[in-house]
Amino acid sequence: MTMQKSIRIVAVLAAMALGTQLAAADPIMIGLSSPQTGGAAYLGQHQRWGAELAIEEINAAGGAIGQQLQLSVQDNQCNPTQGAASAEQLISVGKVSAIVGALCSSATLSIMPIIEKAGIPLVVETSTSPKITELAGVGGNKWTFRINPSDQELAIGLARYLIADGKIKKVAFAGEDTDYGRGGHAALKTVLEKNGVEVGSGDFFGRDTQDFSAFLARMGSDKPDAIAVYLNGADELNFLRQYRASGLTIPLTGRVEFSELQEGVVESGAINGATSVFPYSEQITVGDNTAFVERFRKKFGEVPNAQSYEGYTAIRLVADAIERAKSAEPGKIRDALESASFKATLGDVLKFDDHHQAHPSAVILQIENSKVVVKGLFNT
Repeated sequence: MTMQKSIRIVAVLAAMALGTQLAAADPIMIGLSSPQTGGAAYLGQHQRWGAELAIEEINAAGGAIGQQLQLSVQDNQCNPTQGAASAEQLISVGKVSAIVGALCSSATLSIMPIIEKAGIPLVVETSTSPKITELAGVGGNKWTFRINPSDQELAIGLARYLIADGKIKKVAFAGEDTDYGRGGHAALKTVLEKNGVEVGSGDFFGRDTQDFSAFLARMGSDKPDAIAVYLNGADELNFLRQYRASGLTIPLTGRVEFSELQEGVVESGAINGATSVFPYSEQITVGDNTAFVERFRKKFGEVPNAQSYEGYTAIRLVADAIERAKSAEPGKIRDALESASFKATLGDVLKFDDHHQAHPSAVILQIENSKVVVKGLFNT
């Protein structure tokens, strides 16, 4: 063998070794479908912040299977058409190993057939439509997993609380005209009517509704014992502003967001007595939540809400699946998710049933003296 040929062989081997090292260093891409613009953008920002904090912490601890994780974000605008487009982009261009999303139920439902066809696991972090559970796992879509309670499960906990003192006999309903709003109405109506509480047929509003005054005026005449609200983002804030201006004192309930989003509505005292049910509250002190709240506040200057907590949890769950699978191959991640037994920040152990639905705790919140008070946790 000539000296020149030997040099070429050494060079080729060195290049191959370098290529292997570079491949090993490539980040594992995790997709996030999230409303980054539109009426739910504030919630999407928190969802993204939670995911980013999880990525940062995982990478600082060495990553997953020795590789760094990288987040690829696509805006879904809480819209089913854009939701489907976001998934297509994450899969074809982002080359993701898994997707977290999509915050809004309609967007999530539009993504589910796409990830099923592509063979990419989807971890649903905040969408609550019962349809997602029905369609996942043995429902047909083996690639979808949900870590938060469905509206049906949340409705059971809320109904137990509402009927405990026997004072509520009639509930009106204001919801967005989406899978989230209509699913929430159906779930709450079913549970409350079984316990002798009358629930109206429901008023449903398109996104970006500006004027709720006619509905609120009718409530002043009908005088239900409570108004269940299932709105999102800017629409919910708009509703609460108009409710405050109307002078109504009918207690609100449902899925009302008690956070910075509401711009002083809670502190004003206008919704004292309001109740809500959520998968999370920053006030909970069980598990590692106190430390999580402080890390989140230090990084982003705000306390975490349900969206940030679930975004954080979903990323950590995916990383756990990658570690147990010893692979970033989507099919192996899916298999690992199916056998998950993951301890979340609140201390819940996330396991999936045959419909790929986890059953974490949820929390009942109430506004008392212009402050948010945790009334209790319940198992879903």
